[in-house]
Amino acid sequence: MTLDSVRSRMESVRSVADVEANASRDPQVVQERLRTMYRSLGPDDRFQAHSVLMEWLASDDEVLRFDALALVDDFMIAASAPALAQLAVRLASSILPGAPYELKKVNRIRARLAVPADLVIVSEFPVTGPT
Repeated sequence: MTLDSVRSRMESVRSVADVEANASRDPQVVQERLRTMYRSLGPDDRFQAHSVLMEWLASDDEVLRFDALALVDDFMIAASAPALAQLAVRLASSILPGAPYELKKVNRIRARLAVPADLVIVSEFPVTGPT
């Protein structure tokens, strides 16, 4: 498949699953469907899917980034390291209330992907509440 067709398939799976998740009040539906779709991809299509996930990580849509982070974490997608680093920088300077929590998640994933510790971005904002 081409990048556009993989992107379209991923967006379609995500969109249909989102409707189902809302109807069933089960937020895990989207991630389950995306995992299933990702597992079904061959090596060439996975390469294309990685490009789509990098786009999602760069998105301003927090929910889209959440789904991308879940796939990156579940499947240990090392190719995402540069996009994760860029996202960490963005989140570290963000004033959005959820940014410190998302940054912790991004740094945890980066650590699991064996990104050198000196490249982990620390937020300048205090994180309060459960971790």
